[in-house]
Amino acid sequence: MNERGSAVVEMAVLGSLIFGVLLHVIVVFGAVHRATLATSAAAREYGRVVVLADGEAEAASRGALAVDTVAQNHGLDIGALQPSVAGLRQRGEVLVVRVRTEVPVVAVPFLGPLIPQLRVPVEATHAVRLDRFRSGT
Repeated sequence: MNERGSAVVEMAVLGSLIFGVLLHVIVVFGAVHRATLATSAAAREYGRVVVLADGEAEAASRGALAVDTVAQNHGLDIGALQPSVAGLRQRGEVLVVRVRTEVPVVAVPFLGPLIPQLRVPVEATHAVRLDRFRSGT
């Protein structure tokens, strides 16, 4: 039996598979890093908007707009970032803003995630204090 050249074929097949997996891992790390930057920026912006708003309704609407803008600026879909605020919006109080998203691990470009349950959660937290002397809050 002639096995001449089989090592080259094996190396080509295995090398392509390993290179493909390595490339996918790099893409996933990039997506997770992008989501980390987006959640961090969205938490800061949401906190800033909540502190500067004059009322609850204005804080909620401006906060949602700020989070959607950050998502668009980081290449994420609108609604991909879910913000939440813990604490009372009163003078001198500290509000804790959390922004969360999930990054699909196995996704094909233009097709979407192949295994929707396989996702990496990414969350950022930011604390802001409302000014003790601000009027209107």
